[in-house]
Amino acid sequence: MGLDRIRIVLVRPREAQNVGAVARAMKNMGLARLVLVDAPAFDEPRAATLAVHAEDVLAARCHVPSLATALAGCGLVVGTSGRATAARDAATTPRALAPVLLAAAAANDVALVFGPEDHGLALEELKLCQHVLAIPTSDAYPSLNLAQAVGLCAYELWTAAAPPAAARELAPHERLEFLWSKLESGLAAVSFLHGEEAPAVMRRLRTMLGRAALDDDEVQMLLGVARQMTWAGTRARRPVRN
Repeated sequence: MGLDRIRIVLVRPREAQNVGAVARAMKNMGLARLVLVDAPAFDEPRAATLAVHAEDVLAARCHVPSLATALAGCGLVVGTSGRATAARDAATTPRALAPVLLAAAAANDVALVFGPEDHGLALEELKLCQHVLAIPTSDAYPSLNLAQAVGLCAYELWTAAAPPAAARELAPHERLEFLWSKLESGLAAVSFLHGEEAPAVMRRLRTMLGRAALDDDEVQMLLGVARQMTWAGTRARRPVRN
């Protein structure tokens, strides 16, 4: 999937719990390479309390003294920004950038860089990045926790890396036309379609069910519904014999 060549880089993380939560978010989404830049010593047990089932990611983290060292060997570097000037810096969204990261990760190491919890990456650090990423948030409270930001970005990477859904074979036109005719008969039998409005109602039903892109099994189920309506309507009209 290319995720094994993507490293999550945390620059000067301040809170042990955040590092542990980042490890868990990474494990949730198939990421395993965690790099800490110029990180102060922190309480390992506190980090582990939030790295639930991701202790391996936390234990395998790499500590380096500088961002330049963390980025060594990377063919693509993406920095994250929560600054009000992110739009001016041509920042784009995680969803838009996820395919770019994955395409590069097919043949290169890739870094996704997050700054300290209090103020994010400095401008000098963002200059080391080919792309700037910003997560859209509500104006009412735009600030994200570090682990939340990593989790959102990791989710978009995981989703973009997932194999496409298998193509569905849809019911052919003539099969649908047969369904419409049987449905119309069944709905008329139970007096759902009646009067001058019947053609318009049937057109709306065709449009609504047409948007569902029915396959043959689904058509067969609806034909069963149509048959049952026709049977019920016919039975209801039978005269009662004493």
